[in-house]
Amino acid sequence: MAASIETQAHAPWAVRICCTGLLFTALQLPAQARAWQDPPATALPEVAAEPAVRVPTPPEAAAASSASAAPSGAPAKSSPADAWETPHYDKGFVLVSAPASFELPFRLMLKHVSQLKYTNTLAVESTFTDHFGNEHEVLRRHDIQLTRDVFYFSGYVFDRKLDFNILLYTSSVTLTATAAGYIGYSFDKAFALRMGFFSLPSLRAMTGTYPFFQGTDRSMATNYMRPGFTQGIWAEGEPLPGLNYIAMLGNSLNTLDITAAHIDTDFAYSATVWYDFNAFGRAWNDYDNHEEPAFRVGTAFTFAREDRLSDLSTASPENNSTYISDGTLLFGTGALAPNATIERANFFLLAVDAGFKLRGLALNVELYQRWLNDFDADAALPLSSLHDWGFEASAGYFVLTSYLEVYARTSLIHGRFATSYEGAGGVNWYPFHTGQAWINLEAVGIERSPFGGTLYVYSAGQTGFLLQSQFLLRI
Repeated sequence: MAASIETQAHAPWAVRICCTGLLFTALQLPAQARAWQDPPATALPEVAAEPAVRVPTPPEAAAASSASAAPSGAPAKSSPADAWETPHYDKGFVLVSAPASFELPFRLMLKHVSQLKYTNTLAVESTFTDHFGNEHEVLRRHDIQLTRDVFYFSGYVFDRKLDFNILLYTSSVTLTATAAGYIGYSFDKAFALRMGFFSLPSLRAMTGTYPFFQGTDRSMATNYMRPGFTQGIWAEGEPLPGLNYIAMLGNSLNTLDITAAHIDTDFAYSATVWYDFNAFGRAWNDYDNHEEPAFRVGTAFTFAREDRLSDLSTASPENNSTYISDGTLLFGTGALAPNATIERANFFLLAVDAGFKLRGLALNVELYQRWLNDFDADAALPLSSLHDWGFEASAGYFVLTSYLEVYARTSLIHGRFATSYEGAGGVNWYPFHTGQAWINLEAVGIERSPFGGTLYVYSAGQTGFLLQSQFLLRI
């Protein structure tokens, strides 16, 4: 009862307090509403102190901000310089790209090459004999592999001329995974300077033309002659319309997956110059169906003082990219004399190439000359130098424009110990109406292959019939 009386006694005061609060709030609302709608010029001083380099605003947030700032019922306005590019496809996936007006220029693009390949070499002879009469086993294969799966993250950052490329390479054939790439600065169209991993520009097939070859992959002769991939610095550009060059200083002919402790102290030097008329392009074939004649002529030169990159007590060297014409490794023990091992040698390579395209027809040819000399060995050798020459040639024609191509190709290597050659024919089918994805089927006849590598259909000493096919997707 006492509690009830106490409550009744305080109730009028509580009502009075509540009413007073409501009245005060009602009187203040118009002033607050005016403050929210029309803030003074001194409001939010931290915006004026914002640093010049800002965290990028996502396209969706930028659009929402513009819409909320627009007057009621009026569309949001923005200039092209302020527009963010939404993710889209442009010869690769453009993941993000800042607008031209943004203080921090940047662009990131993803490209990808996937090569699913079928290889059948069961019909080749099981052994071959080297120039000393020693018999060697020939690797025979029948398998399906994801031969290459490569991711390229490229673009620019801080400055539109400061470009980069981050490469992630995997292969189920060699069970390897490699991270590589480069950074560079494009001063102008005539001159760019870059540093990182790159292919020595020794042959036309090593100047950014992968995977657009006439056949399934690089030819027998190209693989025999070519250097590989290495770290270095290079310049490239187009000083005159159609005139292109690449010049590179690299650690060695091939240092992919070679540790710094095993790389020798001599550099490799390589340069190429070529002229491209009427947009000949990188591809070997005429997928673009040129209505007017297009052609390419070029040359390349490479020199290196090569090391076997392994201790002399090791019969199989880490430098496994230089073969001699009977299919054995130059730096392998016993290559030129029984129990003798070459530790160092000079490598010279000269190449000349040409191509022609017109209305679905494409012709290509490249000639090679290679010299090996000035050998350092742990025993006497019967000769002081080796000279090899060779070529590759191909012809293709689209029987259905930009859809179905038939082709034939050949390559040859002639050296001191053997002459090797191949002839091949096949078809390329482009079912998705793009030159970035195709299915290939190729048959090859070969005599004494001087080269071997599991990324390719070739094995050292092969003689017989080969069959290969691939689905290649480049996005």
